[in-house]
Amino acid sequence: MIVGADSGEAAPALVDAIHRDRLASWVEAADAPASVIAAARSACETIRADNAHECDRLTGLLGARGVSVTAISASSQRHTVVIEVAPGDAERAATVVREAGYRSPRVWARGAASSLRRTGDVEILTRAGDASGVVQVRWRAPRAAGRSRRRRLFAPTAADWDVVELPVRLWWAYALVRPLRLVAERVGLRSTDHAALEPHLSTPASLIEPLLEFAQVGIDDVVFDFGCGDGRFVVTAAAATGCRAIGVEQSAELIAEAAERAHVAGVADRIRLVAGDAAAADLSEVTAVVLFLPMVVAARVVPELLSQLSPGARVVLHEQTPLASTILSPDAVAAVVAADAVTVAHRWVVPPAADAPLVTAP
Repeated sequence: MIVGADSGEAAPALVDAIHRDRLASWVEAADAPASVIAAARSACETIRADNAHECDRLTGLLGARGVSVTAISASSQRHTVVIEVAPGDAERAATVVREAGYRSPRVWARGAASSLRRTGDVEILTRAGDASGVVQVRWRAPRAAGRSRRRRLFAPTAADWDVVELPVRLWWAYALVRPLRLVAERVGLRSTDHAALEPHLSTPASLIEPLLEFAQVGIDDVVFDFGCGDGRFVVTAAAATGCRAIGVEQSAELIAEAAERAHVAGVADRIRLVAGDAAAADLSEVTAVVLFLPMVVAARVVPELLSQLSPGARVVLHEQTPLASTILSPDAVAAVVAADAVTVAHRWVVPPAADAPLVTAP
């Protein structure tokens, strides 16, 4: 179900509820059509039940390995489970979750691993599926807001552990690496594109066809998937609409999986898969792009796409977080509610070249 296809009719209360992670509360007091409330309630109930099952499964696996769970919680609108453990159990807990079918974007070693456990507070792991699952293994409460500025300056992150590999005994030195890295990025000596796409999440299968409808994709279109992963989006697009599609992905393993998926679906002749950097792809044929990206990445990618695509092309971005303020206001906004997933979709249509600028001031 697509709710609010025009920017002036975007069901703002529903969109706001999704953005604030309060959809389950919204359905109990909403002044909206019964069909919308019923669809949203059903989606929340399905997500809640799936998450509860996963909580029980993971709690059992952790208990069997002697890991004590101090608290566990789950979202009613995201496929996300938060497991809280003692700091001393964090590494074992993450290992158990990985053995249960999840993966970490990276597994740190030596000084980086020690820095993560001592100065960090959470490790995020993901699992592929019809709806990507997320587990947050948390071993320390988030820092108080008053300490956030100092934390941003000195608390190391994945980008700092990438700079240099330090021995375990020098784990504390990453607090010195961080400000040096930030300065290097500020003056252009080091790229700011580091682990921005991690962790990787796929668009839930149940949302793909509604998003294609929102993007107004038809048989004459060429759809581009920015980081196509296992190819589920481009394969569904070609099969459902008859369009052609281009998928670009850096992982050779995922490209092979995407090619097999396209072959099994009988649409391999309408899909071009490229192993490489999506940012460097040729967009001359592309008429529609659908993105599922962290907002920090989307804030850069959306303006770039709008400046490169031909007039009439559509860019659709979907996410549950609010749109970055630096992105030009979209032409249409809609809440998208499926059987087991929800999102907010934003659509831009590239205007004729003589129209107003496409990028807002930062």
